[in-house]
Amino acid sequence: MSTDFPPVPVHDLVLVITHLQNDFWHPDGRGYSFTRDTLPFPDTKDRIASVIAACRAQGVPIIYHNETFRPGHPELAIRRGGYVRGSGRVLRLPEENMAVRGSWGAATLEELKPEPGRPEFEIDNAKVDPFTCSEFQTLLRNLNRNVIVLAGLATNFGIEMTARSANEHEYGVVVLSDCTDRMLGAYSEATLEVLLPYFGRVMDSATFIAELGTA
Repeated sequence: MSTDFPPVPVHDLVLVITHLQNDFWHPDGRGYSFTRDTLPFPDTKDRIASVIAACRAQGVPIIYHNETFRPGHPELAIRRGGYVRGSGRVLRLPEENMAVRGSWGAATLEELKPEPGRPEFEIDNAKVDPFTCSEFQTLLRNLNRNVIVLAGLATNFGIEMTARSANEHEYGVVVLSDCTDRMLGAYSEATLEVLLPYFGRVMDSATFIAELGTA
């Protein structure tokens, strides 16, 4: 599918970073090995950091969407005889006691967390799709931004589901292909190359940063 896009509209963008949490990205995190082993580049986190810095330089708002749970993970209780699935259950977050609200593991990485005084916000949600969180759409409306730039985890869960929901709600979508994982290997790669272009623009972070700088 061929679609020509104009340069990214800097004054209509909001950067949405999903799962940029200690449990998934810090070497001491309980789920770090999963993230480390599925990233496309060893410096993926540095690429995300460069995107954050470029967005800050242009005044682009940032929303950090953290998947977190109450102690005991009641949001992931087994239901419908196990037919209610999802990445949190399959990846055994309750058994590993991961991403518990108020814990170090659930928090945003210290070096990349929101900076005071900037339009940067953290939201906690027990689902991978931020559109299921009432605060998310409220923030989007009040920020008056209509093109969502996606980075973080995971290509076939948080990224794909957010892109689908954004498209259904008439938001523009940009997915930064080198700033997310390949959790499902070739299937994740195909998702970026074949599926996600139906919902928006897929591009690498260097191109995105370059377009921001010339806006």
